[in-house]
Amino acid sequence: DRLRARLGDDAVTMIAPHAEHRPEYAGREVKQLGREARQIGLVPRPLWLLAEAQPLGHLILQAPWILKDGPERIESGWWDGNDLRRDYFVAETPRGETVWIYRDHRYGADDGEWFLHGLFA
Repeated sequence: DRLRARLGDDAVTMIAPHAEHRPEYAGREVKQLGREARQIGLVPRPLWLLAEAQPLGHLILQAPWILKDGPERIESGWWDGNDLRRDYFVAETPRGETVWIYRDHRYGADDGEWFLHGLFA
């Protein structure tokens, strides 16, 4: 409210949850949150999603990453051509950061590639 008062209503936007399983599409930019949008889900989700998931490739093999929570299977989007099949985990990096990573299973393999998708505060 203070920012709106100083900068104007159009200068301040927020991210509100949107009914979508795919994390890339689960948030919408809004001018003001309604009461229904203020609810927080029970599933741990990061505050920051990367604009594009980053492949972890060799990084995950160099030092141990600790999987703290998961997997959360997200399988969605077959109807619009943006289908995905991922197993998400809350993980701790070798440097002690808490991140959101997933293993991509879109091709049906049980040993899919690992990606970094989000950062926890």
